[in-house]
Amino acid sequence: MIYLLSRSAVFSPNAVHRDEAIFRAIRRQFIKHGEEVACYSEDELTADPTLLLEADSYGSPIIVSMGRDVRTLRILERLETMGFRVYNSPSSLLENSRLQIDAVMDEVGLGMKTLSEAADAETTAQEIGFPLWIKTARTSTQTADDVQYIASRESLERAIDTFLQRGCTEWMCCEHVEGDLIKFYGVEGTDFFYWAYPCTKNGYSKFGKEVHNGKPQGYAFNAEELKESMDEAAAELGMFIYGGDAVVRADGTIVVVDFNDFPSFSPCLEAAAEAIVARVMSEL
Repeated sequence: MIYLLSRSAVFSPNAVHRDEAIFRAIRRQFIKHGEEVACYSEDELTADPTLLLEADSYGSPIIVSMGRDVRTLRILERLETMGFRVYNSPSSLLENSRLQIDAVMDEVGLGMKTLSEAADAETTAQEIGFPLWIKTARTSTQTADDVQYIASRESLERAIDTFLQRGCTEWMCCEHVEGDLIKFYGVEGTDFFYWAYPCTKNGYSKFGKEVHNGKPQGYAFNAEELKESMDEAAAELGMFIYGGDAVVRADGTIVVVDFNDFPSFSPCLEAAAEAIVARVMSEL
């Protein structure tokens, strides 16, 4: 039995229909392979944490989850300890803050200059300089204000004040990398990897912040090496189904500026669904 868990709308800002589309595509692929599938939403699971306990009677049940609510992840983590196989691993998602993800990107050689909330505005200005980006430390962006482009010290101080007023006490500041911004999508352990420029025919922008990198110049880079590095990071982070943003500099070097679990895969929907199902079924 395969259990699919859809994402709550609050974690799909400007992307509800896109997240629903990949969810349905994955379901179609499992059914195509003759698997029995049951679908639930993470809102249903958080309302009734015992919802999936009946699955234990089927033996080694599998859950493919798009859930991001901490309550969802805690429930799935308990199920994982009971023998359920969950993709992506909830225990890994609970551990992976943006700072931790950035540290792994450093390990694979594609990290950016970053400071945590321990650094004040003056230190940040000296160590990183402007422009820069400020982000909540959590891995998923829920509102446009969770990630902000900052051009001055005054703007940085206002952004920090805004975070604190919202009750956000953990954030990170990152350098702004000049170059071509690309979006990438992958499934570790498969041949699948797709990339595109945002705001083009095959691209997608959630909040339109990509404008700060300007029109892509088409700088050449090695996509195979990027996939290899991202698969390595995904395996270490336990985020086998992944996506993210990277900047290609004029010399072809790459900096990963965002990495997240289970994106909507909107520009490569069917191929991604096939790869996700293949990845899960490879461990059956």
